[in-house]
Amino acid sequence: MAVIPKLQRSAFTILKRNIGFSAILAQKGQAVDPIQKLFVQKIREYDQKAKASPGKLVDSTPAIEKELKTELDRVAKMFGGGEGVDMTKFPTPNFQEPALDPINHQATK
Repeated sequence: MAVIPKLQRSAFTILKRNIGFSAILAQKGQAVDPIQKLFVQKIREYDQKAKASPGKLVDSTPAIEKELKTELDRVAKMFGGGEGVDMTKFPTPNFQEPALDPINHQATK
């Protein structure tokens, strides 16, 4: 019955890991370091701003939006994009078979 001690050891290991994770999760809302607090605060502010303007850049100026549009237009022009073309889709390769001349297998006598 060597299986039972193995199960006990694996269960003990899993229990130790879970206790370690639960200690971390208990501190989830509490930042210990002042720099960590500031970092978490900025991340939350950014998340709120991102949710307020979905699909747009956060804290963007009209100049930045114009620059983004010109760059996206330039990339679309370089890679064949345009109206109604999904630029996020991988392009499908289109290879044409080369035209070969038939070989004459008749032997000349």
